[in-house]
Amino acid sequence: MAVAAVSTVPAAPVIGLMAIGVVIALVGHATRSRGTVATGLAILFLATAGMVVGGFAAYHGGDTDPRHQCPYEGVPC
Repeated sequence: MAVAAVSTVPAAPVIGLMAIGVVIALVGHATRSRGTVATGLAILFLATAGMVVGGFAAYHGGDTDPRHQCPYEGVPC
């Protein structure tokens, strides 16, 4: 049931988390703090991974999956 919960999460919080990661990494770069840069990049990469997993969960075998529709009649898809 975790897949159903992931598919209902809107994209805005994930995009906001990505933006926060970029800002933290830029602040760390400006202050020359490697730990802050690493933290910002880790947040950015984890948010990106979450977006990919969420997209996969949203369209994996669901009714809205466009891959189940064959555009050509008589051709096996």
